[in-house]
Amino acid sequence: MKRKTGIQVLSMLLTVLLVNMVLVPAVSAEAEATGGVDLDQYTIPNLKMDRSIETIAISGILSLQGEPDKTESGTYGIPFGSIVFHAADGITRIFDKDGDQLLSISDERSEKIPTPAGVEKPCTWVHQIPDDSRAYYRGDTIFVLDPAGELILRVINEGTASKPYPESTRGWTGHDWLESAEDYLNGITEYTAYWTVPSAPPSLEVGEMIYLFNVIQGNTPSPYLLQPVIRYNPQQQRWEGQAWGCDPDGTDLIGSTIVLNTGDTMEGRIYWDGVRNLWIVTLEDRTTGQSSVVAPDSIQPQSNCLVACALEGWYVDDNTDVPGDTRFYSMSYKAYGVPMMNVHLDPWYSSFAPQEIIDQCFVEIIQNPYQVKLHTAN
Repeated sequence: MKRKTGIQVLSMLLTVLLVNMVLVPAVSAEAEATGGVDLDQYTIPNLKMDRSIETIAISGILSLQGEPDKTESGTYGIPFGSIVFHAADGITRIFDKDGDQLLSISDERSEKIPTPAGVEKPCTWVHQIPDDSRAYYRGDTIFVLDPAGELILRVINEGTASKPYPESTRGWTGHDWLESAEDYLNGITEYTAYWTVPSAPPSLEVGEMIYLFNVIQGNTPSPYLLQPVIRYNPQQQRWEGQAWGCDPDGTDLIGSTIVLNTGDTMEGRIYWDGVRNLWIVTLEDRTTGQSSVVAPDSIQPQSNCLVACALEGWYVDDNTDVPGDTRFYSMSYKAYGVPMMNVHLDPWYSSFAPQEIIDQCFVEIIQNPYQVKLHTAN
């Protein structure tokens, strides 16, 4: 009996050891992939749908706020800890951290946002998150954590059927990159550019949009764009800046909005943080010290990435809708800290924008690949 009991105990010990050998590396691998945070600890609560809640339309992007509901212009506040559920029925439902429903929002009836990824999507699919947060993509869920590793937002996309906007494309009439200097690079992990905020478009109207940015665009698992962006806001009649993480086929994440002035010096930096295994997209106004940051792990460093500095227009009609010339300079390209020497920028022009605009565009490669000037009629 003692011998049998000893064998049983030994067997149990071996079983425990084998279980630990199997389970511990899996948890450690996840924690290592997220800079020490195990996302498996964040189980999704039972989401309790409340059909008595009226479905509304909103006109601002969803933004984490201490005081929910409509906040500053262009945003709609939701509480920290929220779960945003994009359902296949075209309704975005907001739940609190315990799974109780707070809001029901119609994607179709809500305001549409022209994004710098070349996709116009409902404002419910664009989320403004704190500059010091980080976002991890796991399947159909995005986990947004604060600096201490606390979960402050979850975004769940029920499926592609829930996508309430057309497929992304660069080249549709009405919205396109007007001109750019670009190349395709393998394994780039850092791209930095400087430029001066140009003169404003003479008569850009509400509903039209101008974007200027440098960008890294991946291709796997999606054509995700990492973009430090400045835009001209015709409603406020001012330049604004934001760091964007754009998923043309899903949810966009953006940093804080900073107000800019013509003549300000901008720095757009995109780099891979190998410790936390995610991208840091930073737009900094070097004149005022303001900045906007977004940090997603949406794509890994990969081959055949598009790098570019570009002028993008939405619903522009003529040369009164475009800004003055913009010079991108002191551009640098690195792969894991090593300067890339095989970069050669080529000019690119839209085939779809109004010909009056394109006739006056000229991509001047001043010093390839370090300095480029995007000329317009203004």
